[in-house]
Amino acid sequence: MKKTPKRSPRVLIIDDEDTIRDGCSQTLTRSGCTVETSGDALEGLRLASRDVYDVVLLDIRMPKVEGLELLRRLKQESGIRGRIIVITGYGTIPLSVEAMRLGAFNFLTKPFDGAALRRAVEEAAGPGGDQESGQPLAMLIGGSDYMQELRETLRKIAQTDSTVLITGESGTGKELVARTLHSLSRRSSRPFVAVDCSSLVENLMESELFGHLKGAFSGATERREGRFQMAHEGSIFLDEIGNLSLQVQTKLLRALQEREVPRVGSSTPEKVDVRVITATNRDIRAEVDAGRFREDLFYRISVIPVEIRPLREHRADILPIAQHYLEIFRIRHASTVRQLSEEVKKSLLAYNWPGNIRELKNTIERLCVLCDHETVQPADILYYGQSRDSRAPVVDAFSGRMTLVDVEKEHIEKALRHFHGQINKTAQFLGIDRKTLRLRIRSYGIRTDEDER
Repeated sequence: MKKTPKRSPRVLIIDDEDTIRDGCSQTLTRSGCTVETSGDALEGLRLASRDVYDVVLLDIRMPKVEGLELLRRLKQESGIRGRIIVITGYGTIPLSVEAMRLGAFNFLTKPFDGAALRRAVEEAAGPGGDQESGQPLAMLIGGSDYMQELRETLRKIAQTDSTVLITGESGTGKELVARTLHSLSRRSSRPFVAVDCSSLVENLMESELFGHLKGAFSGATERREGRFQMAHEGSIFLDEIGNLSLQVQTKLLRALQEREVPRVGSSTPEKVDVRVITATNRDIRAEVDAGRFREDLFYRISVIPVEIRPLREHRADILPIAQHYLEIFRIRHASTVRQLSEEVKKSLLAYNWPGNIRELKNTIERLCVLCDHETVQPADILYYGQSRDSRAPVVDAFSGRMTLVDVEKEHIEKALRHFHGQINKTAQFLGIDRKTLRLRIRSYGIRTDEDER
């Protein structure tokens, strides 16, 4: 039986600014969403109360009815199931935190770009947000014994408030597992706040996690909530926790032990109620032995350890995952692609996937953007993240004449055409830097718009 394509997310935008409303609508429509808009708060309340939307984008500053009041009515009186993303200016971040406590799923700070908007809506419409399935575990694709065991384990863990440490290689889906735990828990209607510890600036880590008072340090021009305060009554996900400095580790340990956080500039810690989920792709035990990670914190965060296996260790799930993303991206990019050839399926199964599920997802998206025929052939695939020697064979299944160099050249040419010769966007899409792309262009003799000017 042919699989029914997953329906597009339904989004309602409530914002009195025409430019914000129209810009968001155009961006999300191009991404495959079904979008309705309203510039009037009361009209937006009427539309949202129909409870047919997966995601509602709500401006926090609205005439007639304030955004917080609108949010309260939607969550408490109407009881809508769709997730609400609050749109806010920098100066209203404290209001945004209050909005999350009232039930908002996330907030976007103006000005935001199209990528941030698409990512926020995709997350809100993702695990736990699919009203048709009603099952957060449905996002953990695959029918192997391992995936079935993982889903059963998460069902059990979700019913507790115990701290969880998720380990696994990069790209295995650790954040998806964390979100699934939150969606299955009693805290599912409260905020889920994800923090990438590897992206935090060293001297601002404490402020980002625990917040600060006005004047606490140079540049602290206003009181600011930390990620722990934002996650109050919900869950906080500390990804790549091994990147935290020893000083911050000490304060985190106290926060976990005492359930209170030390706001920078304040002598009085604040009580918080959060479920802490952590993750790392490092060997934390080795980090402890090397003196880079506190042993007492290790035991505190690893009450329940969950190890995510690399994709190469559950190969039976490769094709179901590939098919899942094929359905998503062919619709999102209005692609001509409809199916994978048997040769491509064999190639996907034979490949070692060093980048795991993230690499598989990116590979399928590239196919849907660049392939211009319905059935994907091996020549349409180009794997990244490994040496040429370990790369799975990519040759024309019929003529056998296409070399790896030919495939790479054609792939770059297609990407350049798709992005109208823009080097930055093409390099980002291909997963290489601008310098490497320019070297490849010169090496393969590819003509660009720059050559013709």
